[in-house]
Amino acid sequence: MSECDFMRETMPLLLTESVDSERRELTHQHIERCADCNDAWIGYREAWRLMGDLPEVEVPASVKTRFLASVGETEGAPIVVPFRPRPALRWLAEAAAVVLVAVGSWFVGHRTAPVQLQQSPATINSVADSRFSIAESRVLPANALSPNIEGRPDIQNITFTDTNPSDPEIGLSFDITSHVTVTGRPTDKSMVRLLRYVLENEDHMSPSRSRTIDWVRATYSRAGNASPEISDALANVLRNDSHEGVRIKAVEALNKMQGIASSDTREALIQALKSDPNPAVRIKAVEALGNLARSGETLDPAAVDMLRQKAVQGDENMYVRVKAAEALRSIHP
Repeated sequence: MSECDFMRETMPLLLTESVDSERRELTHQHIERCADCNDAWIGYREAWRLMGDLPEVEVPASVKTRFLASVGETEGAPIVVPFRPRPALRWLAEAAAVVLVAVGSWFVGHRTAPVQLQQSPATINSVADSRFSIAESRVLPANALSPNIEGRPDIQNITFTDTNPSDPEIGLSFDITSHVTVTGRPTDKSMVRLLRYVLENEDHMSPSRSRTIDWVRATYSRAGNASPEISDALANVLRNDSHEGVRIKAVEALNKMQGIASSDTREALIQALKSDPNPAVRIKAVEALGNLARSGETLDPAAVDMLRQKAVQGDENMYVRVKAAEALRSIHP
């Protein structure tokens, strides 16, 4: 049985709330990342809603008698009875849900004449623009949210507002923590922007920024994955991070990645070579500029001047001076 088949077997149990919390969470996560199962889940919920609108029909006496006999009850039994767990009852309820939802889904997917449905408030799954937007804060009307809270999101810092007591609207503000997985190609614009944000704003994130830079270097140094935005983000890390180990990682990544010849990344390398307090960072910066020169790139006058200064600077680290002189020889053999 495939994962999708297993998850679709769980969907009717979600509707009847007959599934444990762990399996419920796994199913919701699968629905979020699988387009086919998401469509199936929408069909299940719509069929369930349609069945809820159907009129109640009196159960035929013969059916009622057979059902009571199958569960060990008789007609006219007391309404209030001692509770006894009956696994068969839950199994019957689940089986009924499966049958009803399957019939309803078939009806929705195979009808030949249009079915007239009453308009209902938009939910998060039916909003026209379904793209997920990452924002620090947002204001949403209540009818733009699904009334079903899926999974167990962590809601904190709750405040209640009623800015205008004369109107019927109230407000509920909160911070919400949920786990999001974003998948895509390294060159996807959304993926690049997300990684750039992570690189430049990872003070309170996990894993560490050094590990993130290692992963970015391995991914974006591959042929075809070069991204000027990622290089610019690493340049900002090189300029601004207070941890020398992180700055070293940033220079190493720029040295390995294609596309570091942009003016922004070159200027960050020149500034690091000129004034970074850690000699290891300066060594890595001069190596990156030297590799640029050896690869045939034309260094701008500012980079050449800085290499000349470092090659003859008496109080500079000896290895930096040697590497600067080697880079100059690559420019002027």
